[in-house]
Amino acid sequence: MAIEYQKGNSFLHRLDARTKLLLFVGMTVLAIVVIDPILMGLLFACLYFIGTRAIDRKILNSNLRILIVIFLTFAMFQIIFIRAEDSHFLFYLIPFKNWVPVTVQGIVRGLAVFFRFFSVVLAVHLMLYTTPPVDLALTITKREQRHALSGELVVTLILGLIFFVIAHLTRAEEIRGLPFNLGTRTLIILLGSFIAAYLLQRIAGRGLPPEMGMALTLGFATVGLLSKQTEIITDAQKARGYDVKPKNLIRRIQVLTALLLPIFLATLERSQDISVAILSRGFDYNISARTYRRQLKFHAQDYIVLSILVLLLFGSLYLNYLQLGNPTEQFVLNLLNE
Repeated sequence: MAIEYQKGNSFLHRLDARTKLLLFVGMTVLAIVVIDPILMGLLFACLYFIGTRAIDRKILNSNLRILIVIFLTFAMFQIIFIRAEDSHFLFYLIPFKNWVPVTVQGIVRGLAVFFRFFSVVLAVHLMLYTTPPVDLALTITKREQRHALSGELVVTLILGLIFFVIAHLTRAEEIRGLPFNLGTRTLIILLGSFIAAYLLQRIAGRGLPPEMGMALTLGFATVGLLSKQTEIITDAQKARGYDVKPKNLIRRIQVLTALLLPIFLATLERSQDISVAILSRGFDYNISARTYRRQLKFHAQDYIVLSILVLLLFGSLYLNYLQLGNPTEQFVLNLLNE
């Protein structure tokens, strides 16, 4: 089922498109940092709860249900192939041959992988379901020639402080090993964090050319139209008594060709209509000077969501720094060793 924008007035719908893009990026980073399955499951549950308040549960589940088998396969790979040090053995998947040992660490980390993939995919779904395609394109498109210097400085300052904290939580031993005193080390890391933040802000602030933004907008909008067009053509073939799902493999290939040909022709016809509409509106004239009716602006709820993401990231990194990043695994091992 195609992922199409669903109109609404929920909390997710009211968020800025850039916030939802950063929410997806943040969930991806958290999926890498968080290694505990219960913590990862809680993050997924919270995101799913927010999503069901914005999107119909049936629509959301219809796409996620398809991925369960795939993500269970990824989790099974973790269970089968992981060999952590001092692994606690449980049983063999093939007992008569003593093949494929299963350990506590494998099961716990496999479960964490399952929730990791689902959390990232769910974040993508919510972003696409609750954000108009035009806003998604404007998020990554260059819209202004000049940016306020104060805004750039604030963003660079905040990003620099975030990078500074992350560096101390993830590279503490390397920082202590630098041949300088504490003050000099701190100044070096702080300066490097601000330089990295400035470069990232400049690269991300440039945005894509307007032509690519238009192409992305059309791409997002065409996915749903193409899906509906495919359903219409398939239903038309069924109404004419055409078997669209034969059991014979060769016959199925022939049927697929018969379906793809009208879909391809309909797509070409729609593309020509779109190109004529774009040219008739003078989009190709002085593109860099064009203005935009939609203006993206952060509100209080956007800052709250971004602050929560940063706090979750800091908390996860701090747990890993204290070597408490996987309390579930430690709890299960302690129970089995008693």
